[in-house]
Amino acid sequence: MFDHHFGDRLLSSVKVVVDSRSITEPQVDIRLPGPRQLVGPLLLLAAVAGLWSMLARQPLWHTDLWGHLAYGRWMTEHDGQAPLREPFLPYADDSPLVNTARLSQLIGYRVLAAGGVEALQLLYATLVTGCALLAICPVLVSRCRHRIPAAIAGAAIFLAVGWQQLEIIRPQLAGLACFTLLLALLHDPRPAWWRVVLVSVVLVAWGNLHGSFVIGWLLLTAHLLGRAIDRVARTRSLNSWCTDRQFIFRLWQTIVGLLAPLLATPYGFHLPWVAWRIGRHPNLADIIEWQPLAWDQPQAKAMLVATVLIVALGLASRQPVRAWALVMLVTTGIAALVCSRMINWWAPVAGLVVALQTSTLGKPTPFAAKLTSARWQNPARRGLAVAMIAFATVIAAPAARGMLTERDNLLARRPIVSAATPIEVTDWLRKHPPQGIVLAAYEWGDFLIWQGPPRIQLLVASHAHLVPESAWQDYIQVIRVADDWNTRLDRHNIQTLVLDRHRQAGLIDALDSKSNWKQVYADQLAEVWSREPSR
Repeated sequence: MFDHHFGDRLLSSVKVVVDSRSITEPQVDIRLPGPRQLVGPLLLLAAVAGLWSMLARQPLWHTDLWGHLAYGRWMTEHDGQAPLREPFLPYADDSPLVNTARLSQLIGYRVLAAGGVEALQLLYATLVTGCALLAICPVLVSRCRHRIPAAIAGAAIFLAVGWQQLEIIRPQLAGLACFTLLLALLHDPRPAWWRVVLVSVVLVAWGNLHGSFVIGWLLLTAHLLGRAIDRVARTRSLNSWCTDRQFIFRLWQTIVGLLAPLLATPYGFHLPWVAWRIGRHPNLADIIEWQPLAWDQPQAKAMLVATVLIVALGLASRQPVRAWALVMLVTTGIAALVCSRMINWWAPVAGLVVALQTSTLGKPTPFAAKLTSARWQNPARRGLAVAMIAFATVIAAPAARGMLTERDNLLARRPIVSAATPIEVTDWLRKHPPQGIVLAAYEWGDFLIWQGPPRIQLLVASHAHLVPESAWQDYIQVIRVADDWNTRLDRHNIQTLVLDRHRQAGLIDALDSKSNWKQVYADQLAEVWSREPSR
């Protein structure tokens, strides 16, 4: 499906005819695209502008974004050096800290320092929009007549399936950007040394941005295995892949891609083992996104719809689904059923497959036919449409306007952050710094580290894999109001609790029945309880 002559077609769109009798005065015949050829790009421009504008208005999530920014701030204050031990959690494991997202954390904090909190919204909108475009890039540059409607359909599938993961800006989003870029690069099978270099550069960047770079290894292996399967299926010979030029090229590409991130990261060959251990940590079993995919979740329903659509398109289109895509869909699909977070990698592959298969269908839809009607033949209408889309994109994004007046404001505030962000209680804690270990809602720990009292000591935060299993289980049992919840608080000498009054309502009721605990703060979202000194 990849257009090997895309550049030649682009150059041939402008033809120069030289009169053989007058070399000094050439005759130029410029053939511009007709109105029907401009409808598709206008449709794509409107879709991209609308998506970017919507994402730029999306409130920043209240969970691990702020913890990663706190790491970036810590590294900036220490001349860019990554911490050797966990700097924020007193109960953290004393083993050396392997920070697989250090580059993402530094970039995120420096974007924040340069442009304020609004700049994070712009970064988020640009990353997600870029991922959507990269995921369907092979279709956009193809020779298919209806490539733009097909590409938009594929991007819609990607966004619908992966939305619950895309909603949160965090280093995993940088990993997804590398994945979709690698997805686009590997789609072109033509052997060339510069393609190997580009793949290695992407994987080196990925290895320093996020620990999910091992998914890039899976993608390389899927393309290698898929090429062998396609070759055998085409030639009906089991040994034909051995001498296949493209397979040999894929093999070299895979070898270089496997070695590149290991040789160009501070943690070297130890990094994949650390990434594996993080994913297998027992504490993560209590976190929803690390649990098996539940079919009552919206992303599971979207995945099911996408699967049915892929099967239907595979039967209806003129070209079967490629073997590498089937390998990726099966492996990442099974992984998503075991760990719902893995749907993040299934979604872009599903979107690309839908776009590729849709582009091979026959006649245009009635909607596409209406878009090519005579009303678009007026150049003034087309120019006005482009101007209106560009103007609406800028006006619709409040972040773009906010940067002009509040570039130096690093504090999270409403409505830029989600409604569940504990801004008010965090401000109160800054004025009334708690003493000793604080048990706060797991989802709020990172925000309290970022914007709370400078030396707050939390029992847990979003990096659950850094907390000893015993301390994590004490937190879980206290939140679930186990019979010995008060004893578990005594075990860590916890004097202050910062609780979500909706999610931890049971624990709040239990505290209300204890004479040695007193509510010292409350708002619509949070409550703070303090232990009364014994008399």
